[in-house]
Amino acid sequence: MAARETMADLIGRLRLMIADPSGDGQTFGDEELQEFLDARRTEHRYRRLEPLPTIGPGGAVTYAAYHSGGAHDWEEDGALYGPDFGEVEPETSDWRRGRWEFAENQPAPVYINGKTYDLAAAGADALEAWAAKLKAEYDIRAGDQTFERSAQIQQTLAMATALRRRQRAGPATWRRSDLC
Repeated sequence: MAARETMADLIGRLRLMIADPSGDGQTFGDEELQEFLDARRTEHRYRRLEPLPTIGPGGAVTYAAYHSGGAHDWEEDGALYGPDFGEVEPETSDWRRGRWEFAENQPAPVYINGKTYDLAAAGADALEAWAAKLKAEYDIRAGDQTFERSAQIQQTLAMATALRRRQRAGPATWRRSDLC
């Protein structure tokens, strides 16, 4: 199964984040990286976009630009809908930042159906899997020289830890110890 075309930008950015360029010597195929991303996907159904007003001469307010608030890193297969829930086509789309612009005034509300991804969490997952692949690496000592290949595992896991700090917050479960 090939990776979805609408994931090309996200997969490329994930490759850059984990330092695994495509081509000879790559650790993960595009399909594998897509699986890491899909595990960190959030689906949005009729999420209301925030209008960005433009004030023209005489104080006339138009709405030709919309953004998705804090949601970013969208898969490029989303669909936008106008106030009557008919599909509307923006003139430009910035899927990375969640911003869409129309050629002329587009009355609010505008909704989106689509998927966003947590690149940092997917990157950390990929790096931890990469470290697991390196588990067979070993250190070599010959005379007074030492070659430490196991340092790759430590560095890969350190990169994963750094990405974990940047991942989106998720739900947490708290348990009280004073209750039975």
